[in-house]
Amino acid sequence: MEGNSKEDLPPPPPLPPGAVRGQVSVYGGGEGSSHGASTSRSGPSGGRSSTALVAGTSQAGTSRSGPSGGRSSTALVAGTSQAGTSRSGPSGGRSSTALVAGTSQAGTSRSGPSGGRSSTALVAGTSQAGTSRSGPSGGRSSTALVAGTSQAGTSRSGPSGGRSSTALVAGTSQAGTSRSGPSGGRSSTALVAGTSQAGTSCSGPSGGTSSTALVAGTSGGMSSALVAPADVNPLKKAMRPGFGRVGEPTQLVTNHFRAKVVKWDDIYHYNVSIDPPLTSKKVCRDILNKLQQTFGQVEFGGKLWAYDGETALFTSGSLPFNSMDFPVFLDDFKGSSFRPGDRGGRHGHSPPMGSPPPGSPGQEIVPKRRKTIARGRDFTVRIEFAAKIRMRAIDEMMRGATGRCNQELEIRASEALRVLDILLRESASQRGYLLVRDNFFHPSLGMPCDLGGGVEGWHGYHSSVRPTGLGLTLNLDITMTTIVKPIMVEEFLKEMFKVNNLYELRERQKEFRKAKSVLKGIRIETTHLPVSQSHKIAGFSDKNIQLLKFTKKIKDGQGNAREVELSVQQYYWDTYNYKLKYPNFPALDVGNKKKPTYMPIELCRIVAGQRYTKSLSSQQRTKQIAACKQGPRERQNRCERAMQVSQYNSDRLLAEFGLQFDQNLAKVTGRMLPAPKLRFGNGKTEAPYQGRWNFSDKKMHQGITIPSWAVAVFDERCRDGAEIARQLKNCCCRQGMNMPEVTAVVKETQDERYLPPEERVKVMLEVHMKKFYPEFILAILPTDASNSDLYVAFKRHWEIKYKKISQCMIRPRSLNAQYFGNLALKINLKMGGLNSPLSMDAYIFLTRNRESTIIFGMDVSHGSTGEDAPSIAAVVATKNWPEVSHYASRVREQPSRMEMIEGLHVEGQNSGMIRDLLLEHYRSCDKELIRRPAQIIVYRDGISESQFAECIEKEAIAIKRACRDLEEGYENFVKLVFIVSQKRHNTRFFPQGQAIKSGNVIPGTVVDKDVCHPHNYDFFLVSQAGFIGTSRPTHYHVLVNESKLSPDDIQGLTNNLCYTFGRCSTSISMAAPAAYAHVLAARYRKLVDPWRGSDTSSLRSGGSGGPSVVKPPGDAYFEMKMKEEYSMFFC
Repeated sequence: MEGNSKEDLPPPPPLPPGAVRGQVSVYGGGEGSSHGASTSRSGPSGGRSSTALVAGTSQAGTSRSGPSGGRSSTALVAGTSQAGTSRSGPSGGRSSTALVAGTSQAGTSRSGPSGGRSSTALVAGTSQAGTSRSGPSGGRSSTALVAGTSQAGTSRSGPSGGRSSTALVAGTSQAGTSRSGPSGGRSSTALVAGTSQAGTSCSGPSGGTSSTALVAGTSGGMSSALVAPADVNPLKKAMRPGFGRVGEPTQLVTNHFRAKVVKWDDIYHYNVSIDPPLTSKKVCRDILNKLQQTFGQVEFGGKLWAYDGETALFTSGSLPFNSMDFPVFLDDFKGSSFRPGDRGGRHGHSPPMGSPPPGSPGQEIVPKRRKTIARGRDFTVRIEFAAKIRMRAIDEMMRGATGRCNQELEIRASEALRVLDILLRESASQRGYLLVRDNFFHPSLGMPCDLGGGVEGWHGYHSSVRPTGLGLTLNLDITMTTIVKPIMVEEFLKEMFKVNNLYELRERQKEFRKAKSVLKGIRIETTHLPVSQSHKIAGFSDKNIQLLKFTKKIKDGQGNAREVELSVQQYYWDTYNYKLKYPNFPALDVGNKKKPTYMPIELCRIVAGQRYTKSLSSQQRTKQIAACKQGPRERQNRCERAMQVSQYNSDRLLAEFGLQFDQNLAKVTGRMLPAPKLRFGNGKTEAPYQGRWNFSDKKMHQGITIPSWAVAVFDERCRDGAEIARQLKNCCCRQGMNMPEVTAVVKETQDERYLPPEERVKVMLEVHMKKFYPEFILAILPTDASNSDLYVAFKRHWEIKYKKISQCMIRPRSLNAQYFGNLALKINLKMGGLNSPLSMDAYIFLTRNRESTIIFGMDVSHGSTGEDAPSIAAVVATKNWPEVSHYASRVREQPSRMEMIEGLHVEGQNSGMIRDLLLEHYRSCDKELIRRPAQIIVYRDGISESQFAECIEKEAIAIKRACRDLEEGYENFVKLVFIVSQKRHNTRFFPQGQAIKSGNVIPGTVVDKDVCHPHNYDFFLVSQAGFIGTSRPTHYHVLVNESKLSPDDIQGLTNNLCYTFGRCSTSISMAAPAAYAHVLAARYRKLVDPWRGSDTSSLRSGGSGGPSVVKPPGDAYFEMKMKEEYSMFFC
């Protein structure tokens, strides 16, 4: 690896108090000179060797100590080393290698076979090797990748008494592997805030110990001092400072059931390897089930186990062996029916194995050898001891035990909690449920509902164990997933695309392309063979099936084989006496690129129990929502019934591991926060009632004036465009806007409707509207499938090219005042008005000495699962302090599926989204009263708990860097509060006292104890009035709290911001800054993804094989410059 020059290295940070130059600190190192070679060796016993390379470059920095009692330490600080290796002798030795803020080709530490201790820490640097291994006895292995991400982070320890732990936190590693010996030893490798290809630590076969330095964060952990670059101070994760007191108490029940661990005995973890390797969890489970049936009573002593479907197996006690191989023969391992443990869809299929059907291209045909029995295959399964999982770490973490490092304790507790969730999944798998992460589905759990288009909905439930203030609880909730109907592929396509035959589909190019994407990855079974065979669809053939040819071998009378070219059509007629139904339609390709295998589409049936992972249509979503719609009382009853159906307390597997659950829903106490006062026109203020208010007797706080406007009618069935314009104008004026009579109502001609969407819009704007040149356009779109395409085309032209505001609508069934009132709110907000902002006392308490606060909202929108479309990162920030109603915005593309936002700060270029928005905030404020913001509050949507440490390390630090670049020392002056909002969780609350008409809890209900984390700073808030179904609370996590805001401050501010979503007259379910960022990201996702044409996906949506993303030419798309008063154009 080519090293960096001295100028490329970051300056070393100051040493912590008590540190000595030349010693290694977790935050950095001292200064020194460059060394060509700096090597220290000590004798065979009692020696100690120490080599420090500080702020320099070394070709070889190696330390070795003798075979007994030696100690060796090598530190490479802020420099680059080709080899930084430390080895100690076979007994009693200790070896430590630390690479800090530098780069190493090999950072390896090995200790001897007994009593040794090995520790390797790579801090803020890069290493080619990051592996820890300990000997065959007494081993314990732990690998922690902190502030990094690992392609393969594997930890293995020996077959008895060992312990292995792997933690991957916020960094990058190609392979971070830790192995310890078969008994008693312990090995640990920590990679901190850096990147490692492999960093190796090996300890001896008995009694060895290798310690772990867990620096720079923990995933979802308790307390974390993150290692930051030298240019900014590290940020510390916020812990709960107490509980809120504001609000009237209210009694609730929640869908949590108290859990009890009868015995805290260690659980034994074994590694599972299957040869040949498989990717299907379903097939892996089938193999392990067959293994247990064959060898369970003898070789495993009748012990039950929990298997994760991949490489981990857990038992409640040690097995009679440390490592053993087992032969397993699996009959028909690609069977066609839904079986216990099936995962279905893209999660359930395995790569095509065995021979393709006779007659397929590339298949050698020998008729007399054609298989007529079910296929099977031999596998070799290795079960090898890996570690002991200390279950009592859960209890110590919840009680706040301080006897060990909080970070290490949090990792141990997370491992133990993961085992409990695997136990629940194994229990469900044995009952034949379809497993989708922590969700279990089966037709017996509720009548499947037909969603149309060849898709049906299966009922199921979510189940996971959570650490809470009540102790361990089982979170159990009702859910639904989408399943492909087990019907013929031909019938599936007919249902989905509403055609009478497949030739109609072939003529519709756009829908035919979508059919390819929808079918890709679905497993089918053949219907023309004596024994059905199963295959995965790769796509369609390039040619129609009657034009496809292949070669096959035939034998003459003397047994000599020769190749003959045949058409697929002729083969099926000669072999099966079958005439193709669709000769002019492509065949299904069930092979691969190198070896395509073609099947007539009408002879293929979809295998049962496969998830439909593509985006649902609007009609399918409507049916799914209706099927999932359950009021709070019904949902509560169904959760209780699901607990009874699960029969966890009578499950032999859970009983063997000592896990029991209460059968009653847990009771919790919440508080009802008061609604904030809102400002309206003519100086009126009013507090909403149950999350709602109206403008029937009020005016907008600040109505805008529209100079001229027009109506563009794309819907041929809309014959009252002028009446719509008249009613909209009257409503806008009644609510406080100044809107003249409509300039023009233009309806496209019959011929124009047959043009492509882009051309239809171009003709409307550049031909019909050009002579009017309105400042605002109301577009009436059709209700058919062209709606989304026209929306995308219209927004691109009018907003990007002309940089003006528009409002799209679909004509409702009835034109009423409420509909036009909602349109008026959106139009006024988009064009710079204020509808019903908060009263000043709702948030002014946040300021100190009249200094300003800026509030950010952040979110990332991803394409459907499996698509290569780039992710869209959106950031919004408040303007015009002390108002918190108008937001400036920035949007950026970033690599597909990347959740962390890349463009917040661009190092070395003095640019980035945060810097731009801070400057825009400053320009919008009164310069005589407001200078720079003294406080930054961030609401970040969409981050999971496992990403919290990475979020602080990357996004929160990026904000600090942006502040530093704006003004020297500003990063230390400004106080950062970073809050994550989560909607994708499964906690629900059911009122036992006061409730709204639908039976849901009162808007403003907050819960910050009982079912919250024992120590982390989090709370649940139901801020919306749920009139349909059961209200879903938003789960807020305070990650950084430099302002030391109290729970009442943060909870009150968050609840108040839920009333500031300007385009509606109700409170919403999450803080408005996060909601605006979500809307902005989803809106641009819709504009750059014309194939999907939908800014919201289904409850269980996903997809694969989508088309490439179409982006408008140039960078103007994401750097769109609207008028400053039009900053809310995206609403």
